[in-house]
Amino acid sequence: MTLHVVDYGAASEAAAARPLLLLHGGMGHSRWWDLVAPRLTGVAHPFAFDRRGHGDSDWADPERYGWELDLRDVEEVARRLSPLPWSIAGHSQGGLLAVHLARRGNIPLRDLILLDVPLEPQSPSLQRAGQAFRRMPQIRYPSLEAALQRFQPFPPVHHVPPDVLEYLGRHSFKPADDDSGELVSKFHWKSYQRDRSREANPLQDHDARLRAIDVPVLSVRGGDSTILSREDQAELLRRLRDGRGVEVARATHSLHAEQPALVAAAMREFLSRHA
Repeated sequence: MTLHVVDYGAASEAAAARPLLLLHGGMGHSRWWDLVAPRLTGVAHPFAFDRRGHGDSDWADPERYGWELDLRDVEEVARRLSPLPWSIAGHSQGGLLAVHLARRGNIPLRDLILLDVPLEPQSPSLQRAGQAFRRMPQIRYPSLEAALQRFQPFPPVHHVPPDVLEYLGRHSFKPADDDSGELVSKFHWKSYQRDRSREANPLQDHDARLRAIDVPVLSVRGGDSTILSREDQAELLRRLRDGRGVEVARATHSLHAEQPALVAAAMREFLSRHA
């Protein structure tokens, strides 16, 4: 399996000694970090990683997806890229993975950044969304224009500027695996339709994992987010041993595409504090 990584480089030797792994959210891809990562090269060496079945990484057999395989992939990518202690930033589901990685201890960590990561990932509303996603087929589109018309982030209420939305959309589709000329999403929707009966619930002990994190954590929420409320962020910070929070105004769950300069500034300040 080939896994795709975007290397944004580092502006100095000091930054090069600070590897930063950027994990996208569910159904997303590494290019969601393109507006943020270049603003971080003065304090870190950012890498954005496409998980299996996402972006420009390979698709797998539907039964070769799952939480444990995602975690192993991230750990293998980090080992191959650098032996140094890592900073990890994760958006949404990528942040939930980051919490697991901190508890597993297979990657040396300096700190974590959680972008709009829910306090209760098994809330009824998120469970309903997951059930809807598991019913989604791999839609085929006759043209890129048709695909872009349907492209939208989750949740669909957002403040992503039209030009940024088009940019992300152009990185979100690929030719279908035949001679039809049609396009499909780079996200492998069949990954949601695998047999989960033998899988343990990876989120059942999320609260215990949060409380056990022993490195500094930054929580960043969109001021208009419906995924992480202001009250939930305050509770999240109470559960962390060493946590601080930032709220980004005029931003929803897709905050790093809506307010990249503000998100990058918060990340830079946090990373510089723990240099």
